[in-house]
Amino acid sequence: MKKGSKYITRTQRLMLEDCFNAKLSKKKVAQKIGMSLSTVYRELERGKCTKRRKKYDCYGFCGYDEFISYSADLAEERAKLEMTKKGAPIKLGKDFTFAEYVEKRVIKDKISPCVLIGEMKKSGKFQTNVSKSTLYRYISRGFFLHLRMKHLPCYKKKKHYRKTTIQRAPRGTSIEKRPICILQRKIFGHWEMDCVVGCSLPTLLVLSERKTRKEIIIRIPDKTTKSVVRALNMLENDYGKRFSKIFRSITVDNGVEFSDCSGMEESIFGGTRTMLYYCHPYTSCERGTNERLNRDIRKIFPKGTDFAKVTDKQVKRCEDWVNHYPREIFDFGNSAERFEEELAKIA
Repeated sequence: MKKGSKYITRTQRLMLEDCFNAKLSKKKVAQKIGMSLSTVYRELERGKCTKRRKKYDCYGFCGYDEFISYSADLAEERAKLEMTKKGAPIKLGKDFTFAEYVEKRVIKDKISPCVLIGEMKKSGKFQTNVSKSTLYRYISRGFFLHLRMKHLPCYKKKKHYRKTTIQRAPRGTSIEKRPICILQRKIFGHWEMDCVVGCSLPTLLVLSERKTRKEIIIRIPDKTTKSVVRALNMLENDYGKRFSKIFRSITVDNGVEFSDCSGMEESIFGGTRTMLYYCHPYTSCERGTNERLNRDIRKIFPKGTDFAKVTDKQVKRCEDWVNHYPREIFDFGNSAERFEEELAKIA
């Protein structure tokens, strides 16, 4: 066998048969045909057979004599049979209901395969049981009728951020002064805020709660400080006196739309309603929850969407979809459930 070769050739098997019939030692056989000693033993076992030869005495033919031998042809057939048996059978089998359900949830409902597996295990709806990696492999190999890799969320390569040398004074309190407990996500009521833009003037103002991953999406007429402050005033009016307990702090970037720090912090009922913290310039990773949930919004409203043609009802439907999306971090529960649990604790 040549160095680096994976399989024994038919020529090598014929050479092995000749060496066996010549009664050479296994060590010499290995050296002669270029195999390892262990390979010789395995190959002799694979081609092992019982042969018969005629037996004669002084009166002539007296029967047959049986002996153990090696057959190159038999070894070749057995090797080919072993090759056909390699690989586990496809777990989908003939469970067409399972396959159709997976296609519907991924293509139509935009659920990721990872979340889908957890959801099905939790419900016990199907007997067919596959792992996340197996399901991704079946999709990539085209085992489904309609489902393809193009239907899955596209993950870009991780960006490597360079430490910026630009020094800019924050518009309000810097994130460096934000309490460490907010970073740990142990206390409810700390939010991140950003804008999701389209190809026209209307914009989506998005607030993400760090502990529950609750998402609030408000369509505002433009990307200005006036529109942002008005949206926060509307939220405070809805939640009333509980607003300061539900929105303890909001972390934003240094966008022009968030420049009115005092306007965003000042309550319509008088006093301070929340605390604003500003990220470092060009460091969106400091609003990681916001950025991650924005990707979910983009599944419904891709880049280039004209928000002038999007109704408030469609925005609300998107918000509900994001908040009811099963999340692995919550054992495939959803943000809406966690948010309601936290609200119930607030008097």
